[in-house]
Amino acid sequence: MFAADRVFAFIFTLSLCLSYALATECPHCIGVAACGANQTIPKVTCTPEVVNQTVIQLSTFYKNASDFMGNSTQYGCVKVNFIQSGFKEYTFSVQGCTSGSKSVCSQPTVSFNGELSCSYYSGSHRLYASALLSVALIVGALVMSS
Repeated sequence: MFAADRVFAFIFTLSLCLSYALATECPHCIGVAACGANQTIPKVTCTPEVVNQTVIQLSTFYKNASDFMGNSTQYGCVKVNFIQSGFKEYTFSVQGCTSGSKSVCSQPTVSFNGELSCSYYSGSHRLYASALLSVALIVGALVMSS
């Protein structure tokens, strides 16, 4: 019976660590006021719902934005700002998650009159550190269960 408890504890710890390691968190805000420079932007775990909220906003400027919607095992973080010609402040701002491994920033844009800035990073760079943490937690769980 004691061995079964160890196996259960190991499997539970492993699944918890893997879900942590595979989760991508990105800053998420929609709108100039919410994404303001002096704001603390909350980080959220990327889900299809967060992706869809972000991509709907991005479709204002990007022709193929819908390619970045939906379920995925891989997410990336995007930050897009736009200053319309004749304005000194941002008139559009969004930060959030996109689905897939490609950057939406390199996609074709619609015609616009102003300056569009876009930055993207893949959440996969977190996986190495998360994987190391997961291994440490698993080893710790095994040591504690013996």
